[in-house]
Amino acid sequence: METKTSKQKQPDLDKIYPRLKFLIIDDFESFRSSLRLMLSSFGAVHVDIAYSAEDALEKCRFNFYDIVLCDFNLGAGKNGQQVLEALRVNKRLKHIHLFVMVTAETAKDVVLGAREYQPDAYIAKPITRTVLEKRLGQLVMQQRTLKPINKELDLENYPKAISQCLALINDKSRYSSWCHQTLGQLYLQIGDTQSAIRLYESIIAKREIPWASLGLAQAQLANQDYSPALENFKAALKLNPYMVEAYDGLAACYEKLNQPQKAQESLESAVEMSPRVILRHEKLGKLCQKNQDIESATEAYRKAIRYGEHSIHEKADNYLNLGRCLSERSSGDLSDSGKTHADEAIQVLNELTHKFSTDEQACLNATLIEARVFNGQNNAEAAQEKLHQAECMIEEEKLSAEIGIELAKTLYSLNELERAEKLLITLAERFSNDPEALAQIESQLDEPESLVAKKQAKRLNKSGIEQFEQGQLAQAAEAFKEALKHTPRHAALNLNLAQVVTKLFKETADHSLLKLAEQSLEKINNIPEQHNQYRRLKHLEKQVAELQSKKQN
Repeated sequence: METKTSKQKQPDLDKIYPRLKFLIIDDFESFRSSLRLMLSSFGAVHVDIAYSAEDALEKCRFNFYDIVLCDFNLGAGKNGQQVLEALRVNKRLKHIHLFVMVTAETAKDVVLGAREYQPDAYIAKPITRTVLEKRLGQLVMQQRTLKPINKELDLENYPKAISQCLALINDKSRYSSWCHQTLGQLYLQIGDTQSAIRLYESIIAKREIPWASLGLAQAQLANQDYSPALENFKAALKLNPYMVEAYDGLAACYEKLNQPQKAQESLESAVEMSPRVILRHEKLGKLCQKNQDIESATEAYRKAIRYGEHSIHEKADNYLNLGRCLSERSSGDLSDSGKTHADEAIQVLNELTHKFSTDEQACLNATLIEARVFNGQNNAEAAQEKLHQAECMIEEEKLSAEIGIELAKTLYSLNELERAEKLLITLAERFSNDPEALAQIESQLDEPESLVAKKQAKRLNKSGIEQFEQGQLAQAAEAFKEALKHTPRHAALNLNLAQVVTKLFKETADHSLLKLAEQSLEKINNIPEQHNQYRRLKHLEKQVAELQSKKQN
């Protein structure tokens, strides 16, 4: 059904084109000229030309363009996707504007990567006047009809945009599908998950559509309904296997459900399908580190750096994280493989200091990581030199949590244990209101050892907990003792051992067990009050003291 508005005669395009500002971005002069001639034949008057990404971004600094026509391959420097990223991040491309990718590039990774940044259209080269006139005409007429909504989106006036979407839907506009999609995202934007869920469910009840299944899953995820969200993300992928965002949703659900390995696998599927999205590689790298999968984390950060070159999302953190991963992998490995990883780490960190020379904190972190790399390759002299270089740049009273933790890691690596622990305790007091910083400080206090040691301790700790739950106290105690050989300062492990042997003492009255509990508690009695195991430590200290008192009486 056509609305009263849509029945009215649409304004002629030849009256619209003269009022629009166009920007053509292409590195081939012949194509720029050809496209300009086509636009002129449609009635366009204001047509600017950019021969490179940098030229285009410079023009967009001072002008807003109604329609941008951009190639993907733009020669040296940024590509078309990176131009689109930069325009969106810098807010130089509004909702009322159009960005059209005009390119001969048809590779799946390019198309999917560009699509994720939502260009308004993707037109394949070679392009004829007839094709361009038809596609551009459709886009211009759609944008004209939807301009009132897009204006409110640009103003972030979401309630008004919602009411306008509803009005067009009620009028059965030809753009109702766009309005439904926008409406669902607006509900999520303002936190109205119930309205979003009702909207998507009503659409799916009539017909299963990939974007509706995805939207429903996103709304359920926001509503903390993780299990149904999982099923709907899977449903979206079944309907459209190339809907990469659904893999992001699956990963988020699995993380919330404490299934980090499945979350990692979901993100790995996403980056395999669409490898050009830097932020996803960053997220995957962090998740792999959390899963202690340093090999996969290394590869994720390598790709974040590779695809981040020339991108607005290029950042020093990716170089630092790659350096950290390579440092871990090369530590103590004097084989050719270990040396290769160490050399790559130094190269990556040197590249960071060159590219981000004005970022003092990043350069300082890089120097500390370099010290660990050299130390891991038995080059103690170079390691001490790098540590000294870093310490000369550090102002202790202004020490950030990030630099402090990096310095502590390096001190541990160079066997300066007392200094490292003292520093971490000071940091815990200073950053007691920063949960993220405290978690990292606790991790360093508990597990300053190598990755291999951490993995062994984690496996044995899990075994000990399982045996404790089954009532096999002696076996659990042995598992915890073995785990502590790998990470002797780990607070939770020492407390687990103390708890088990205290319970065993009550059953056997073996006083050596009580002595072992005391020793375990003494190992960690310097953890700061802010540590998440502090209350448990105090509880067990009191319990052991009471048992000792009874023994003496």
